[in-house]
Amino acid sequence: MSDHTYALAAASQRTIAGWHQALPTGDADALRKLLSEQVTFHSPAVQSPIQGRDASLLVVVAVASVLDNLRYRRTFVAGPCEAALEFSADIGQLHLTGIDLMRLGEDGLIEEFEVMIRPLKALSAVAEAVGSRIGPRLLEMKLKPDPG
Repeated sequence: MSDHTYALAAASQRTIAGWHQALPTGDADALRKLLSEQVTFHSPAVQSPIQGRDASLLVVVAVASVLDNLRYRRTFVAGPCEAALEFSADIGQLHLTGIDLMRLGEDGLIEEFEVMIRPLKALSAVAEAVGSRIGPRLLEMKLKPDPG
């Protein structure tokens, strides 16, 4: 894995390093600390964005639990608070590659991220596995009225 994150702000560098450590193991506590409370997650498997830390964390931890051999390969930096993380993994007999696009706040917390995965067959397998684990819970969270 290339670690050319020097163009990132210091807080963003710490978050990216923490992400690389926490996601492959599905460490929910560590991942929670990296996400903004108002994070927006764009999944390759659903049309509308997933809003908020709790719902995004639910999806991210579920994805980590269904992927095997998750490895981050390269990091591309677009500025002090934007990065793209290239990864590869396996789900069952299928191999996949993907990109995590991240926009971080000045505090280093992830404010927005979007995942892209290929090939389609592997994305479908991930979506099915994750959906069967968290689908009803995620729907409940999305339908819950905003207390604010």
